Amino acid sequence: MKKISEINYTFNLTTLVIAGVLILALAFGGWKLSQNRADKLKAENLVEVKLKNALVADVAYYKNKTGEITAEKLTLQATVKSLENANNNLNLNQKELLKRIKEVEKDNSVITAALIETKVTLDSLRQGIIVVDTVSSKITISDNLPEIKYNFEIGKVKPAIAGIKPTFKINELTLPNKQFIEFHWGERKEGYPISFSVSNSNKYFTTTNIESYAIPQLIKPIVKPSGWNKFTNFLKKGSNTIITFGVGAAVGAGAILFLVK
Repeated sequence: MKKISEINYTFNLTTLVIAGVLILALAFGGWKLSQNRADKLKAENLVEVKLKNALVADVAYYKNKTGEITAEKLTLQATVKSLENANNNLNLNQKELLKRIKEVEKDNSVITAALIETKVTLDSLRQGIIVVDTVSSKITISDNLPEIKYNFEIGKVKPAIAGIKPTFKINELTLPNKQFIEFHWGERKEGYPISFSVSNSNKYFTTTNIESYAIPQLIKPIVKPSGWNKFTNFLKKGSNTIITFGVGAAVGAGAILFLVK
C-alpha cells in the first residue's frame, strides 16, 4: 500500500505534466494562428504587388534560340473581382481582356487568358518577278518566298489613252506565320510572377501588345513544387489556405482563352 506522500507526489507530477502539455499546446496554437495570419497577409500583399507591377509593365522584345523575335510581358495575376476593383487603373486592352474573361467565366472556370495585338509591316519587300504584257497592256509583279507570297497586277498601263486609267489588282497576298505562345515563370524571386510571351516565325509580323491573365493560385511552389515545397505542402494539407493541383489538372479543369486582335 502506497503512502499518502507517494500518492501526493505522483498526483503533483502528473498534474505538472498535463499542465505543461496544455501550456505547450496553447503556445503552439497561438503561434500557429499568428503564423497563419502573417502568411495570409503576406500572400495578399504579394498578389497586390504582382498586380500593380503587371498593370504598368511594358512589352519586352528579344530573340529566342531559333532567332525569332519574341514579345514578353508580365501577366495579370489576380481574381476577376480584384481586376474589377482596379478598373480605373486598367488600360483599354486590359479592360477588353477583363470583359472577355467575364463572358467566358459564365460557363467555365478560366485558368489563363491572353489578348494579343499583332500587326504586319511590309517595310523591306524586295522587287519580285516583273512580267510586262504589251498585248493586254498589263504588268504583273509576283514572288514566292517562305515569309510572303504575292501576285500583283497593274492593268491598262500602255499605251497611255485619254480617259483610261491604269488599274491595280492583288491576285494573291499570303503571309504564313507560326506563333509560339508561352506562359512561364518570370524573375526568380518571391512570388514567382508569371510572364507571357509570343514568338512569330514570320519577320513581317510584330506583336505590338500583350495582355494576359492567370488566376493568382498559379505560383511555382504549388504548380511546380520543389522537394521542400512538397514537404511543407504535406504538413499544411489540412489547411484551407493550400491549393494542391498539377498543371495538367489545372488546365483540364477549366478553359484557356487566347484572343488575337
